[in-house]
Amino acid sequence: MVNKVILVGGLVRDAESLAGSRGPVTRMRLATSTHWRDAEGNRHEASEFHSLVAFNRLAEICALYCLKGRRIYVEGRLRTREYEGNDGLRRTATEVVVEVMRLLDRREDGAGGDAHGSDVEPHALAAVHDAGASLSDDHGDAPAGDAQLAAAGARL
Repeated sequence: MVNKVILVGGLVRDAESLAGSRGPVTRMRLATSTHWRDAEGNRHEASEFHSLVAFNRLAEICALYCLKGRRIYVEGRLRTREYEGNDGLRRTATEVVVEVMRLLDRREDGAGGDAHGSDVEPHALAAVHDAGASLSDDHGDAPAGDAQLAAAGARL
């Protein structure tokens, strides 16, 4: 069986980082678009918004570089989890657990070091989930009772 997601899109807000019960957690929102022409030749566009979550070292990297407006490439897997909302109701969230993240653009806002806004070549920066860590047990199926994750999920 295969559970693989590949997305390329733009971040709709800065990454949100928090301390999870088993290490750093970073949440992001990614927008992707589809373009097509109808029978009359009119161009149309539809946007989708995706919830992303990264753990451990990858979460730390995403928190530093994944800022609103940046274009990123991510590979990961889908995960559906339940949590209790602020109103006490059970909710379901489907998100992409990020295993690989690549920055596709250069920073132009002057934050950082060189003329492109960074001390590194961001488009070449590839963050990959620690291969030694389990991708399915520690964070992949984390209990829905983690209050911090539930609170972050309610905001996304």
